[in-house]
Amino acid sequence: MQVGLILTIYLTGWITNMTIINTREDLDAVVGTDRHAEFIALLKGSMTRRQDTQMYPDDYNQPEYAGEVLEPIWIDVEDLATIERFGFTKDELLAL
Repeated sequence: MQVGLILTIYLTGWITNMTIINTREDLDAVVGTDRHAEFIALLKGSMTRRQDTQMYPDDYNQPEYAGEVLEPIWIDVEDLATIERFGFTKDELLAL
């Protein structure tokens, strides 16, 4: 009986200590914590995405394609959609 109670308390505490951040208000609620710093780092990392710019023939992914194998040409593309969803500009976020 006690083991079940201890397990319940442990699991309940763990769940209530988790912070789910869906909005800027959620993020502002954890300012000064490790979770805030981690999330800011994730937001900074989201400002760039990789995009393949290789030009592939229309039938490239088809079984009957007999041409040469083309390697992707990756470039970094700035994408501020995620940080803008949280109400940041690029300059504001980089200043943190």
